Amino acid sequence: MIFLTKSKILNKLIIDISSIFCYTIYMKKLNIENLIKESKILNSSKNSAELLVRATALLYNRAEKIMEIFFSAFGITTAQYNVLILLEQESSGINPLTISQRMLVSQGNITRILDKLVNAGFIQRAEDKQDRRQKCISLTAKGRALCKKIQPEYDKFIQRLSKPFTAKEQKYATDMFVKWMYFLKEFSL
Repeated sequence: MIFLTKSKILNKLIIDISSIFCYTIYMKKLNIENLIKESKILNSSKNSAELLVRATALLYNRAEKIMEIFFSAFGITTAQYNVLILLEQESSGINPLTISQRMLVSQGNITRILDKLVNAGFIQRAEDKQDRRQKCISLTAKGRALCKKIQPEYDKFIQRLSKPFTAKEQKYATDMFVKWMYFLKEFSL
């Protein structure tokens, strides 16, 4: 059984997001200076720290849009795909709270995502054998088939997005984002 830690999920997400951003720049044949000039939000940044925060927010928004377009071709959302992949790696199923914690989203949001996946026939809810108060969420055969169908296309998509960068550059960017993520996790106002 393979367990995904939060850091592994975030590593993959950060690589995916940074690849999307970089691919977008590459496809438009822009360099960073032109991107900054084109963006009023980035251009108004007062210093490099503010520029980093604003660029990251823009990157996230752009990546989210690109990923939603990709997954819409399969009739699901990015969040639904993340749940399916998580469940694919948990052969015996897991409870909604664990899914919520691993995906770093609220239980209310997870409930809505799970409801849609149940209605589509991709997952099932069953009574947890160890704690009947809990539900155990697992993939159906239809959900496994969808994961198998998406995965090769997703792998090609991510490769296309990361084309401008070497493996070393991707690793460096990932390390920096993870370092920042852990700092922000402990950050308080």
